[in-house]
Amino acid sequence: MNIRQQFPGVHWIWNGGISFVYEVQPRIVVKVPQSGDYEKEQFRKELKIYELLSQHPPCPSIVQCFLYMDNGIFLEYMRDANLSSKIQDNHTRDMETNVVTKVKKLEPLSLRKEWMNDLAQAVAFLESLNLAHGDLRPENILLDRNRLKLSDFDCTDEIGSDFEACMAPYGRVLNEQDEGRRGSSGFLGPRTEQFALGSLYYLINYGFEVYGDRQLTEDPKVHGCKVVELLQNMEFPKLDGDPLFDEIITKCWHNKYSTIAELASYTKTLLERHNSGDAEAEHIPTLQWSAEDFSSKKAFCQSLGKGGLLDLLSSGDPEQLGFKIEWYRHSTT
Repeated sequence: MNIRQQFPGVHWIWNGGISFVYEVQPRIVVKVPQSGDYEKEQFRKELKIYELLSQHPPCPSIVQCFLYMDNGIFLEYMRDANLSSKIQDNHTRDMETNVVTKVKKLEPLSLRKEWMNDLAQAVAFLESLNLAHGDLRPENILLDRNRLKLSDFDCTDEIGSDFEACMAPYGRVLNEQDEGRRGSSGFLGPRTEQFALGSLYYLINYGFEVYGDRQLTEDPKVHGCKVVELLQNMEFPKLDGDPLFDEIITKCWHNKYSTIAELASYTKTLLERHNSGDAEAEHIPTLQWSAEDFSSKKAFCQSLGKGGLLDLLSSGDPEQLGFKIEWYRHSTT
């Protein structure tokens, strides 16, 4: 009996950077490490973070883990892919330059405020545990029916550790020496996290990445290098959107919040003020699992582990095991 016959409810839905993701139940997925040494090491790092998170009450803005084992992490199924895909669905691009020429629509103002606050709360929660996410970018932010949660913790480390996953425009190479060696990305902490949040807030409120609407170089392949250079020199695009959001973005880019908790306190106040002033403002409830529901899902995951699912999924790549990619089977987008 092959794996598809033994576990007919399992579907391969995503190919991540270090793992394969399978749906095991309409509200649960499991991440299984890929076979390379680097991927396995990064997966072990993520396991350690989930072990630490399991010792604290869950954060509503972080993807819920039901069970973690050496060769698999069972998580809530965020059914609408990631923030990057959501934003790109509203793009019109020049096919030659890859420049965004038109944004078909922005998300409603109330939803953008929800998302900004959700992100700040998630990162502030990690900060309260002396952790920095270390890889804040739209691909690591998952969506489910407009609810947003932070995921992917393989680059997460203690505050003060080397900032290794520095990717523009969500990371910045240093030009000043008070935060670290010039030309390096410095150390994880409020500076790195709020800079990434500033660029994420820009993405959410402008509909494209920093400098994504401009042709900076003749060769599109070196556009990213130019963005790195501009950000290193603290040269940012002109902000001409909502003044309130623009102020937050600017302060994040210039390291004006002493802690992420300070930023999260402000975004929470901003959201509450908006909702109290607009009786029709749509509030997106964040799903929090009841103790009973969590226990039943954990027991379900444990039964799959005892039944040998993780050993089977770890025995080869999805195609070798007879799977075909089904992407996000329950997506509404």
